[in-house]
Amino acid sequence: MQVIEIEELGLFVELEKSTINIVGTEHFGLEFQNEILAGIWFQTLLDLVETLPEFTL
Repeated sequence: MQVIEIEELGLFVELEKSTINIVGTEHFGLEFQNEILAGIWFQTLLDLVETLPEFTL
């Protein structure tokens, strides 16, 4: 399981097998056909968050 937590937004995103769970003021999951596709989406989200100036020093 991999997790991204963005405290400033109160957002928690976790990758569990082929599902990406997103928890904030609401909770929902994105279920993908396989773990590889879910992993690609999760990694892309992580890469995007890391490039935002609001989340880097």
